[in-house]
Amino acid sequence: MTKAHAGGVPANVALLPLAAEDDRTGSGRAHGRARRPFAGYVFALSALVIAVWTVMVGFYAEPDRRVLWVGFNSLVTVTMLLAARLALRRDSRVGLVAAGLAVFMVTDLWFDVATAPSDYLPMALLTAATLELPYAVGCVLFALRVHRRTTGTPLSPSPEGVFK
Repeated sequence: MTKAHAGGVPANVALLPLAAEDDRTGSGRAHGRARRPFAGYVFALSALVIAVWTVMVGFYAEPDRRVLWVGFNSLVTVTMLLAARLALRRDSRVGLVAAGLAVFMVTDLWFDVATAPSDYLPMALLTAATLELPYAVGCVLFALRVHRRTTGTPLSPSPEGVFK
């Protein structure tokens, strides 16, 4: 079995424990049934929404920006699909993909706001504040949760642990 790092955590450690939060038996069951990886379905639904949005952008975006937005949104869609697949398979690498997805979402909102014409700027700010930024924050929180659960380390390590 390979090791993920010097701490000795197996590389194939499960993404999220199957047991309920209060189940300390390690049985992997919550009330007799395995928990479903909710995050995987969120990522999959998000990918579907962004894919539909990308098609619409392909038809209605300004011609000089069409390739830019279709290409970037396609990259975001593929990243969301990868996150969905990893989450549904309970693969701990989903945390890395979720962190990257957060960067994509912040980049997307930045360019949405920075390139918005003056008549579209209020809508760009609204979508940035209500959709893209909360999604990015959720991805970061999810990535930190996966990291904590797979390594068993606290979210804020001591300075001594960082500089070893």
